[in-house]
Amino acid sequence: MPRIRIPAEQWGQVWRTLVAAGPVSRVSDEPVYVVTEQQLRLLRRKKLPFELLEPTNGCATNLSNR
Repeated sequence: MPRIRIPAEQWGQVWRTLVAAGPVSRVSDEPVYVVTEQQLRLLRRKKLPFELLEPTNGCATNLSNR
């Protein structure tokens, strides 16, 4: 499942959008969350800021979606 980081200045708006679309799990002390593909599409469609993190196996690079 995808992991994202939510910028602090936009956290409230992004968080409300995510939880309205389904469950969200925080996976670190930082604002890093596991989300679904559907939630990613919703964030992109609404043009909300987030950082898509690389998979834990390290095969991909970080992507910024703002």
